[in-house]
Amino acid sequence: MKRSLKGSFTVEASLIFPFIMGVIVFLIYMSFFLHDRSVMKSCAYQAALKGSLIRTSVADMETEARKAAVYDIDGLLLATGDLKTEVSVSGKDVTVSYSGNLRVPRGILFMKIAGTENIPVEGKATAGQKDAIEFIRKCRTAEYLADAVLQQ
Repeated sequence: MKRSLKGSFTVEASLIFPFIMGVIVFLIYMSFFLHDRSVMKSCAYQAALKGSLIRTSVADMETEARKAAVYDIDGLLLATGDLKTEVSVSGKDVTVSYSGNLRVPRGILFMKIAGTENIPVEGKATAGQKDAIEFIRKCRTAEYLADAVLQQ
């Protein structure tokens, strides 16, 4: 006995397929967004740390952080364009921030209906100067206290 398939399976699949493809495209662009945001935050922190290691002057700290900010992020972003880099130094703190737009092709994911074709992506980090001598003193004090507690 031969069983025949109805044409309704094809119709149902043709109605569900665009929804499934939309979900897949959304997940791909969301992963681009999360990757680029993570890279921006990581590079901002690295550049801020490099700038905070300079102890000569505020201008030197800002220059070093700016050079590191441009060099560190070069070629790492997947889909973000119009990248803007801002570096500021206040006291002993160096702040580096990136901002850009995730480019979404026209008409994809209903972005045209929402009124935008770009999704803003930002990454920001701050690092302060550390006093190495004071840090070593605190570590040795902690080690001394730990040894004293363990010996009791």
